[in-house]
Amino acid sequence: MSTRTRRSPSRSRRPDVPRLERRILDAARRLYFADGPDGVSARKIAVAVGVSPTAIYLHYRGMDDVLHALRMEGHGTLAEYLRAVDPTLPALDRLREMGRAYHRFGMENRHYYELMFLGRSADAPRREIVQQELFTLMMLRDAVTSGVGAGEIRRDLDPMIVTTALWTQVHGVTALAVSGLLVQSTYEEQVAVLEGVFDAIRAWLTPR
Repeated sequence: MSTRTRRSPSRSRRPDVPRLERRILDAARRLYFADGPDGVSARKIAVAVGVSPTAIYLHYRGMDDVLHALRMEGHGTLAEYLRAVDPTLPALDRLREMGRAYHRFGMENRHYYELMFLGRSADAPRREIVQQELFTLMMLRDAVTSGVGAGEIRRDLDPMIVTTALWTQVHGVTALAVSGLLVQSTYEEQVAVLEGVFDAIRAWLTPR
């Protein structure tokens, strides 16, 4: 009697099933964007993905780990917004465009922004988050330093102090807008507030 060796399906014929880790994160993102942090739980993610809750812990240590991964996604997206600004612009124009990009990121990605900046845990932030935030801040500092070197920004000012002041002002307007606490109710009025901030920054930084 002849026998035939049973062959397993070739890799090319297998269905392209996303990795479970990615499916878990995608489900967590949908839940967070719909209902905030209270909407994210192992049980809800498991139902959305179609696995048991214990399967989630094969990839993440807990919900803090899942939210951490989402925060890192948000920081990566913010960096893309800032990198899209033309680095050949004059320094003060470049800083204005970076500020606009930061604000636009917040308004177009409110859930990420809230998770990254407005819902901080009482625990010390993880090193990876701190490093990413510093990386973003250094992108702004590099633009300031370049402007100082080109004589487009006052040389009597400390670049890091300038950087921190810029971030504080743009972040303040954006955080209030994202939180719904800015008195102005329309996006156009919010932009007008931000442009006023930029005008004050330009007046401060322009060499005398």
